[in-house]
Amino acid sequence: MDWMGGATVTVDNPGWVDVRSLDDFAEVRNSGSESSPHWWPDIGPIGDTGSLSFTHRMRSLGPITVLDIDFHDEVWVNGGEDRPHYHVTVPVGTPSAATDDSLSLVTKPGPFAVYRPEGNASASRYVGRLLVVMIDRHAAEDALAGVLGRPITSQIDCQPIMAGTAQAVRSWITMVTLFAEELFAPGSTLHQPMVGTPFADSVVHGLLLATDHPYRAALDGEAREPEPRAIRAAIDVIEAEADQPLTVSALAERSYVSVRSLQQGFRHHLGITPMEYLREVRLRRAHQTLLESDPSRVTVASVACRWGFSNLGRFAAAHTARYQESPSETLRRSA
Repeated sequence: MDWMGGATVTVDNPGWVDVRSLDDFAEVRNSGSESSPHWWPDIGPIGDTGSLSFTHRMRSLGPITVLDIDFHDEVWVNGGEDRPHYHVTVPVGTPSAATDDSLSLVTKPGPFAVYRPEGNASASRYVGRLLVVMIDRHAAEDALAGVLGRPITSQIDCQPIMAGTAQAVRSWITMVTLFAEELFAPGSTLHQPMVGTPFADSVVHGLLLATDHPYRAALDGEAREPEPRAIRAAIDVIEAEADQPLTVSALAERSYVSVRSLQQGFRHHLGITPMEYLREVRLRRAHQTLLESDPSRVTVASVACRWGFSNLGRFAAAHTARYQESPSETLRRSA
């Protein structure tokens, strides 16, 4: 999926922003819309209610938003029960760059906290500088689905801690640190899609290899046997022609196997039927079309029809279950 969409880096806060009170923080939180990737948790001071003070900067590239924040006073943080992303918090050992032109980020040794989109995400006490790497939920899950060759229908059950001693974790933290440095650097080539897009994709895929979750064995090549050529051929047809009126008979004919063999092969290797795989691909493409469309020119019905959903109610229900928002909400968000 092309999360860059041919655009350059999003720069909402080109420099450091000071927050000196709860009112300042409320203004920062209210300055973005609900659809903004710049998501904020609840943050409050410990002790004196008027002592909230921190400095921050934030930028986005594709599906990744990086928040570099320096808490001057001890605070509590509460991310609630539902978020639009997976995120990792990386303590930074250098002082705030708000008073220093240096972009060097020296991270402290792990472990590093990992937060899933669903479930409580909070810290009872924190002070100092922190790099928060937020990766859009659907980007992470679609990346995993692409590697596994089958849909991911629920959040990735990542372990809440990444051990800083693990080589994969150290490698990913190094990658993220460089990504953040270049993201905040004026004139960096990372801001160009031909450089930024593959780097952002690497960060997303790197997280899948750095965290512990039930799919790790498959990603490491320990559990998955190669797919038969016929199954791969059918998948290639579906991915390339998802907007066409494909049938299981047509897929079987183009894969040079019987319908029964194709059905059994899909169930054995992917756990779903060819038509279920096709519907998942169409749903993903329809969602991306809604995100990229002009609401004044495109309707939900036209998008559903384009991607082969003849029943608008079933399309809306499937979309809402998969993306936690209705198709009309996604289309409005594209504006």
